[in-house]
Amino acid sequence: MKAKEKQLRTLHFIDIENLCESRVLNEELVREVKRDYFELIQPMKGDQFVIGVSHINLSAASFGWGAGGAQFVVQSGQDGADLALIGVIQDRQFTDRFKDVAIASGDGIFAEMAMSLRRRSQTVRFIARENCISQCIFRIGCECLLLPTLNGFAEEYQLVS
Repeated sequence: MKAKEKQLRTLHFIDIENLCESRVLNEELVREVKRDYFELIQPMKGDQFVIGVSHINLSAASFGWGAGGAQFVVQSGQDGADLALIGVIQDRQFTDRFKDVAIASGDGIFAEMAMSLRRRSQTVRFIARENCISQCIFRIGCECLLLPTLNGFAEEYQLVS
């Protein structure tokens, strides 16, 4: 792969339930979150999207996000979607093809992964809801872009760590 191509592409890891501020998703909510996310980040041609989701939300997430736009990794249980995303982040054959990585989650579980990517000279930024981001993410020194809280959902998925 040409170095120039690598510089123009961003790998996006999306914790869709975190961005939706809800443990139960519907297609309309996912479409709204995707619209907000794309408006903020302005994706470029060649960007890749990996979405972590629990099995109960897979249908809403995939239909809401739209066909052909992302790879879905599915795992249920406590931190299931997060752990599925971390499994992909740890796959260096995949992640090393990208200079820039965006982690769309406010969960502190991603802080260590972000530091690991930065040690490999990758640029990492977090995109999260303003009331749903762990303080440890701010402390690691990555750029953080904050989306406004979704009305009616913040109390269900608020992070306090």
